[in-house]
Amino acid sequence: MSFTTPVVLLLLLLMPLMAWLVWPRRTSVWPRRTSVWLRRTSAGPRRMAARPLSGRLGLVLRLLIVAFVILSLAGAQLVRAVDDLAVIFLIDVSDSMGNANVAAAEQFVRAAVAGMAPNDRAGIILFGGNALVEQPLRSSDALAGLPPFASQPTRIATDLAEAIRLGLALLPPDAARRLVILSDGAATTGDAAEAARLAAASGVSIDTIHLPRPAADGEISLRDVVAPARVGQGETFRLEVSADSTATTDAILRVLGDGAVIYEAPVRLQPGTNNLTIRLQAGAPAFARYRVQLSPLGAADTYPQNNELAAFTEVVGQPRVLVVAADVGEEGATVDEAAQLAEALVASGLSIDRATPFTLSSSLADLADYAAVVLVNVNARDLSPRKMATLQAYTRDLGGGLVAVGGPDSFGVGGYFDTPLEEVLPVNMQIDDQERFPAVSMALVIDRSGSMAATEGGVTKIQLAAEGAIRALELLNDFDEMTLIPVDEAPDEIIGPITAANREEAIDRLRLLGAGGGGIFVRTGLEAAAGVLAASDNEVKHIIVLADGADAEQQEGVEELIEELTAEGITVSMVSIGVGPDTPWLQAMAELGGGRFHLTDQAANLPQIFTQETLAIQRNYVIEERFFPTQTGDHPILTGITATPPLYGYVGASAKATAQTPLVTHLGDPLLATWQYGLGRSVAWTSDATGRWGRDWVRWSGFGAFWNQAVRWSFGARGAEGLSASVQLDGETARLVVDAQADGRFLNNLALTANVVDPAGEVREVELRQVTPGRYEGAFTPTTEGAYFIGVGSADGSLQTTAGWVLGYSPEYAALDDDPALLAAVAETTGGRALGGDGAGAAAVFDHNLPAADALQPIWPWLTLAAALLLPLDVAARRLTLTRQDWARAWGEIRHSGSGMRNEAGSGKPERAEGLAQLLRAKARKREELEIKSGEEPSGSGLTTAEGGSAEASGMVDSSPDASSAAEEPLAARLRKRRNL
Repeated sequence: MSFTTPVVLLLLLLMPLMAWLVWPRRTSVWPRRTSVWLRRTSAGPRRMAARPLSGRLGLVLRLLIVAFVILSLAGAQLVRAVDDLAVIFLIDVSDSMGNANVAAAEQFVRAAVAGMAPNDRAGIILFGGNALVEQPLRSSDALAGLPPFASQPTRIATDLAEAIRLGLALLPPDAARRLVILSDGAATTGDAAEAARLAAASGVSIDTIHLPRPAADGEISLRDVVAPARVGQGETFRLEVSADSTATTDAILRVLGDGAVIYEAPVRLQPGTNNLTIRLQAGAPAFARYRVQLSPLGAADTYPQNNELAAFTEVVGQPRVLVVAADVGEEGATVDEAAQLAEALVASGLSIDRATPFTLSSSLADLADYAAVVLVNVNARDLSPRKMATLQAYTRDLGGGLVAVGGPDSFGVGGYFDTPLEEVLPVNMQIDDQERFPAVSMALVIDRSGSMAATEGGVTKIQLAAEGAIRALELLNDFDEMTLIPVDEAPDEIIGPITAANREEAIDRLRLLGAGGGGIFVRTGLEAAAGVLAASDNEVKHIIVLADGADAEQQEGVEELIEELTAEGITVSMVSIGVGPDTPWLQAMAELGGGRFHLTDQAANLPQIFTQETLAIQRNYVIEERFFPTQTGDHPILTGITATPPLYGYVGASAKATAQTPLVTHLGDPLLATWQYGLGRSVAWTSDATGRWGRDWVRWSGFGAFWNQAVRWSFGARGAEGLSASVQLDGETARLVVDAQADGRFLNNLALTANVVDPAGEVREVELRQVTPGRYEGAFTPTTEGAYFIGVGSADGSLQTTAGWVLGYSPEYAALDDDPALLAAVAETTGGRALGGDGAGAAAVFDHNLPAADALQPIWPWLTLAAALLLPLDVAARRLTLTRQDWARAWGEIRHSGSGMRNEAGSGKPERAEGLAQLLRAKARKREELEIKSGEEPSGSGLTTAEGGSAEASGMVDSSPDASSAAEEPLAARLRKRRNL
């Protein structure tokens, strides 16, 4: 027997004390046959009563209960030897293994599992830079149909130690335990020897199977590429290249920058390490990435994966700004919205690049070349969700500047609500003052035909439409209402009218909306919407019809119906999904209905379209009135500006809590808003920069200075001296080093933030700690090859820098040799074996040659149950007082129960006679006591039985000599004799 918590057994030492405390005590009692007269005197004889046997039994029961409870608390368990075997396969799937070795390992496991005994169990762990459980411990039946490996651990490193530790955690304690490693032995990180010692201390055996790499007879590789962190525009700098070769090899060394070859030359590599220097000239200001390639000429190269590396250099100079605006003709644009703004920025000395919402890159590497991005009257539906997320990461994580310039297609009316753009900008798209808005009733007629079941990005079109309806619903004020009418051949599952009171319930129903069949019947949908709006008393009424451009049916009568609706003040907008034969008709109906027409080939744009429509019908979001801006405080953007000309319109919004609003409108809405967002800054200008609302501004002499200061403020501290960052790879960990200096002195005790953006766009925050004067360090683990961007800045935005680092190829290809010696050492440390990868090795995996394991069977539940069952017996023993005579009488009754039953069956006279005799004797004693009290002589003779005979004759009176002599004695003598007793 063993115990999980043996210290609890110390409580058993208290059991003697408990036995002494509950031991039953003797009590003094009168003898049963003492006379009544003597009992009434204080000097009468007494005797000590014997301890009742029930008390002793209660003591035993109580001690047993306590002992059982203590053993249960100590975790009592039985120990027995078993011959079960548990095996965990640790399979290396890192890049160095190659597909052939991984396939061989999988085949080995299948062959080994086929030889399992019925009571054996096996599991599988795949590992590289981390370890993942592919199959938990299972029996042979469960592993009979083993599926192909599916887990995807990090392949750019090999951490054998982590795999061993995870295997130890999976092994059960009630079986013989074994780990089986299938690997090339080339561990790039972790302490495998220490993990093996841990396994040995745990009694776990480790067998190893070495799967060798292909021989690298001819191999060249790039070891390192070093470029300066920062160079000036047009400056000549050196690129330091380190290359290894196993033999004398002729190769071509090539450098690519900005997608073009900027250097190419033949080189002869000698065996060992070769250091090469390349001179390059920096181009335009950018975050330049230089890719170095090494190509052998005619020679064999075992691993071509390690023939390319890259490095980043920041080329500093005049800051570059990317201006994004729609071209004339795009999305109905009739003027170049950014023409005057771009001219003003160029005149102020900034370098400008132009892009449209469609040509704007979604790559963070491309945006990193710019100090700021300016969006000029850009509609959110023209930006994909990925582009908006990239702009957000560019500002928040790399410290870039973002400036949003208004117009009738921007901010709230441009669909910015609930998008990454709204998160970045210092304004909310909703106006807080709801009293400025008329009450709105809106009906959404949604096409739920079969075509809406198609998916985009894993989401059906009907779900995207429902999401758009939800966003529109969230924009409505408390006194507005909306009705959703899904239509195919007839309206079905109408949701609404929805108000603020039942908004949440309606949203839950909208998320469950599904597609139907057939096409959309437009007239049927409009008639249903007209009926809903007819019952509303709200001032503004609007209908939005979403239809497939190729499947809008039931067009007859629609024109007349729309004319009736417009006559009643109801406007109608149309949304066409895709271009089709019905698209022109839908556009014409929108014009007839006094609404807007939206064409999109992506259902993902529907949320932005519905948002834009909702804010447009509320009318007050676009305020077209002449007003003079009001300055509320000082700001660097307004340096040197004391007066401004009037403006003629803007898009309504509300400032966020931590934003600054140096300029506001006549209604108190933000006109110029700024704030710090992550490492970057963003600016919102809710009016425009054209002759539409700013016709006096574009002619104003301070127009160029205003926009130059606004854009430059968004740069923050980017490009300024003070911080520099670099990355060094150490095993599977990348070490981020930041140096902080200004004017030749170290900057200490800074609160720095570092954000790392990986090639997939995922962002992780790295904690930086000061390690030496002016130096701060942090670490992160790269998970895939590619470019990593690092933004570092201080909490107040006064210091900022951006760096880039490229993991050119997996570190698995840096070491060319495998390591069978490591595998052999691990097996030797744990008493394991080095098996072959053939059938014999697979058959030996489940050999029962390990010491039998001790299986532990917990018994504390049974002990607890026994204690609970004994408790009622203990209570009964304490409540009932049973003496020896009671036990003897009970035992006698048990022994004579048979004979008593026979007497009762034969004749009842003897029992009745004996009982009558006892009664007569008691009567005689009572009479004697009465005679003693009265002074009369007792009459001992003359007693008769109930049957008429004498008591003496019938044997019911004591006729012994003692009794006779006692009867003949005088009364006084008998009294003296009793007194002397």
